[in-house]
Amino acid sequence: MNNFYEEGLNFECQKDCSKCCGGSPGYVWLTKENITNISAHLEIPESEFIANYTKKVGGDLSLVDLEEDNWNCIMLKNGKCSIYEVRPLQCRTYPFWYQNLDSKKTWIEEKEACPGIGKGKRYTFEEIESIADGAETIDSIK
Repeated sequence: MNNFYEEGLNFECQKDCSKCCGGSPGYVWLTKENITNISAHLEIPESEFIANYTKKVGGDLSLVDLEEDNWNCIMLKNGKCSIYEVRPLQCRTYPFWYQNLDSKKTWIEEKEACPGIGKGKRYTFEEIESIADGAETIDSIK
């Protein structure tokens, strides 16, 4: 094993941050389960959720990001995630995505966008891998 994070990495979301929810165009991919859960959380029909909050990218759906509002996710309201309890797996595993864990350089580059990297809880190699694989989430390991 020759991963730069074999000794673990520190991460903790910073109060009132939400930088991972905008700042540049991107995609928050949705599963059928996400659509069902978010629609129920918002108390609207799935068809209304899809029409008003998603965009089609290829054959998949993503949450809309608002170009006129610094590309913020449409679910970001007053600096807070309005669907936090039912947010997609992609959101629940950030920043432990394999693209960020590719090298020490990519992790340090992501730290410029995420002030929580390098702070708080020390995640073990095993925890990081489990989160990156989507088997666990940041919340389930806290």
